[in-house]
Amino acid sequence: MGPGACRWSLVGLIVLQPVWFGWLAPPELMPAWMAIAIMGLPLLIALPFVWRLNKAALVVAGCILLVHFCLAVSEAWVNPAARLPAMIQVVLIGMYFTAISAIRFGRGQAR
Repeated sequence: MGPGACRWSLVGLIVLQPVWFGWLAPPELMPAWMAIAIMGLPLLIALPFVWRLNKAALVVAGCILLVHFCLAVSEAWVNPAARLPAMIQVVLIGMYFTAISAIRFGRGQAR
């Protein structure tokens, strides 16, 4: 895995948020658009910086994704309707962190 996996996993997460909260398992306590905005906007803001592989942005996006990971694990555990998108989110976040480690330790860069 390398920089491409890092970029495309973040794009996949951005696409997943409206699908999850708008269609597959909309939230019960707030409007769907609000959940999509809360979950998707931070990722959308980080995308251009992550796309350029700015190391500080990779770390900040990783911190944001830790919150997404916790939410996905808890939703997969308690909400059967949200289990599939939550597990997809867990896999995409795992890809992101694996790609970051490859970038950090030099295995994901051209020599």
